[in-house]
Amino acid sequence: MTPTALGDTLAHIVRAVPGVAFLAPGITGRLRSAFQDPRQSGPPRGALRVSRRNGAGPWEIEARIVTLAGYRACDVTRATRSAILAHLQADGATVGHGAAVKVTITGIV
Repeated sequence: MTPTALGDTLAHIVRAVPGVAFLAPGITGRLRSAFQDPRQSGPPRGALRVSRRNGAGPWEIEARIVTLAGYRACDVTRATRSAILAHLQADGATVGHGAAVKVTITGIV
């Protein structure tokens, strides 16, 4: 699975976690949105980084999210991390093996 394909799938999974308002866009995403073609396929991933060290190691995933008021930040963070890891493990034992998942809350709305 490519990092782009995995990132698109994980973006949908993260948005579905209770308490997640949206993936926090970085400055690059904000600038890109001004020039982006609305007909472009694929969901915007926001601040979801998916990579592999040396191109073949375990997945390294970083999700920057904004939560909804009324939800405990630690619960949303744990649920987001669990949802990502569950998808990786369901996708295949080798895909999720040794994956590093970091979730950061950048705001509350």
